[in-house]
Amino acid sequence: MLITWSIFYVIIPNKTSTTTTNNYNGIDPFNTNNPLEKKIHIVILFVGDRGLQYLNSLLKSIFYHQNGRFRCDLKACCLSNFCDPFMNDCQTVMNNVSTTYTTVFHFLITTISSNSQLLNLMNTWKIRNMEYHFYSCGDYLADFWWIQSRHPSGAKPFLKLMIATILPPTINKVIVLDIDILLNTDIIELWNHFDYFEETQSIGIGLEQNPYFQKVMTKLDSNWKGYGYNNGVLLLHLSKIRSTNWNHLWMYKTKRAHAKQGYLTTGEQDIINLILFEFNYFLYEIPCEWNIQLSDGSDEQRCPVSWLTYAELKKRNYTTIVKQPKLIHINHHKKPDDVKAKYIRTEYIDQSDVILKRKLICN
Repeated sequence: MLITWSIFYVIIPNKTSTTTTNNYNGIDPFNTNNPLEKKIHIVILFVGDRGLQYLNSLLKSIFYHQNGRFRCDLKACCLSNFCDPFMNDCQTVMNNVSTTYTTVFHFLITTISSNSQLLNLMNTWKIRNMEYHFYSCGDYLADFWWIQSRHPSGAKPFLKLMIATILPPTINKVIVLDIDILLNTDIIELWNHFDYFEETQSIGIGLEQNPYFQKVMTKLDSNWKGYGYNNGVLLLHLSKIRSTNWNHLWMYKTKRAHAKQGYLTTGEQDIINLILFEFNYFLYEIPCEWNIQLSDGSDEQRCPVSWLTYAELKKRNYTTIVKQPKLIHINHHKKPDDVKAKYIRTEYIDQSDVILKRKLICN
């Protein structure tokens, strides 16, 4: 099989320029008989150097769990316990490889250095059925100068509210992920929740699991009720959002929140919650196991899960354990690499990069 790399540049008028790099692995992207016609679109905001390590782990967790991508039938790929989850049905997984979809990543970039770092990372891995697109968003950030946010990333996460404008109008649905996330199952399962959206529902989001957020929202709206929602994971039906006066709506809510309090505690999450509280017919509630939050003070009773290894799951009766987490969101203000960690063996972690770099072998 021939691997084809194509790099081209697209200038989109009005505020943003986009650099797009695609890996089609020999599949002609302009062929209407493309066997991988189904695509899922994932948007990730990349705000700086520190995020590269988190993004590395996020992407690996996505690729590893995608059905038919990991070559569990080859011993060279079965380092450590990589193949354990596939041992009972590896052949079935490989036989179903024809049902694979193309994963399209859309990276929102805020600095030139971020652009070069990401390009280097994505060009290093030899991944089939994957495309990636970069969007330079500096001009949009210039319009956010007035937003006072206490979020660690400042006003940059407000770019999430501009996705319907930034992305091409031909893209109708996207998953939006924070970079401090790990997948524990195939992301196509999350994408399939779009099939359950009712006519007016345009934003899929999971419950906030930290009780503190209720206090945050009560200060912004005295009538506030409920847990609120965490926007580390979003399903955005862009075609529906574009049919509304969305940009005017979120700007209006942001200005009102500033007038009331002078700042935003959790940034754009405050605004999304204010909108969904007033216009609840926009809301599709994602099952809580799709956003298990590890922030300081999170209440595990809001979404009880049991995160067992594959070996432990095999030993237990599935009917006697609570649900497994499908996605882990490490939204603690201190990340794992902020604390000096004890030495651990890393040869298998390093080998995961080797696997991703092998052409046509393990992925």
